[in-house]
Amino acid sequence: MPVIKQLKQSRARQEVLRRIQNGDYQPGERLPPERVLARDLGMSHIALRKGLMELVDAGVIVRRPRVGAFVRQTRPLELSTRLAIVVPDYMGTGHPFLPLLMGGVLAGLDQHNHEISIITFKDCSQFWNEAGEKMMARGIHGAIIFTSYIIPLEELQKLEQSGIKAVLLNVSATCPRSRISTITIDLGLSMREAMQRMVDLGHRRIAWMSYEITPFREMEEQLAREFSQKYNLGEPSKLIHRLGCEARDYDRWESLLTGENRPTAMLLQDEFMAHEVYRVCHQLGIRVPDDLSLVAFADALPRSYIVPLSAPDTVSSWNAAARRAAEHLQSLLETGEDRTLETTLHASIQWKASTGPALEP
Repeated sequence: MPVIKQLKQSRARQEVLRRIQNGDYQPGERLPPERVLARDLGMSHIALRKGLMELVDAGVIVRRPRVGAFVRQTRPLELSTRLAIVVPDYMGTGHPFLPLLMGGVLAGLDQHNHEISIITFKDCSQFWNEAGEKMMARGIHGAIIFTSYIIPLEELQKLEQSGIKAVLLNVSATCPRSRISTITIDLGLSMREAMQRMVDLGHRRIAWMSYEITPFREMEEQLAREFSQKYNLGEPSKLIHRLGCEARDYDRWESLLTGENRPTAMLLQDEFMAHEVYRVCHQLGIRVPDDLSLVAFADALPRSYIVPLSAPDTVSSWNAAARRAAEHLQSLLETGEDRTLETTLHASIQWKASTGPALEP
């Protein structure tokens, strides 16, 4: 079926279902005539009829020949609102961040009125094909979408046209502006705060450890240029060190930490890197923070480090973001409004014992 026709049909189905859920049409009540209802919803008679047939198949309404369509007397399962948490595919197989996200979402919902499923996608540029069509097939009414990368505007517009209410959670303040509500965790402030703190403590040999594939590349390089020039930290391109997707590059860590000009401070993209650096430091006899100061830009999975790690309180930040997303989504579903929420949360670093004044190695 062409996507446009599928979207119109889905919108008809969801709008009639929303009215039933809100009590506009009571159990046993006859719906308005199809042509009247189609005009009221601003769609074709054909699109409305196909949407109603989906509700007949789901057991929400019954059709009586030459009489009309009626809401069923008993409340079918379909009247539970179907929600989806949509995440990149690497998070769909037991990734420890998923329970954190789920906890915030569940805290913001009346769980008795919702069915929640997990939907994954691989490629942001194919978001609609990989996640949108799955949501349509499952009859999803609302979605909370998490991504570290930018979903193209045209993909977001397909989601808008589908009638599925959605809230986007991301870590990039440069996401395309659409009518989809967006809650952003801005880590740019954390990065700037960490760099400033390290140079204020006298560190000039700073290694900024990041991944090859990262949504923060442009931000990292901009800050590297700015601080390198202002504080004479050397060539900006040598300040940032990039790893593959796996933080367990033991040879790379050991080489960096035993080199002739080894860093006195390291800025780490996440807690996975921090875990490996602590392990290598222990093996090499490098003391934190006497010999090496450490700061991570994410610590959603707090670990028991030998020395407490300085990092943003991303557990609280993401929990608050997910809860707010769920509350806003529930409001959109209950009211049928298209009210757009644009919110940015700042995750300030919680300074702990892993940082100290610079000492010559």
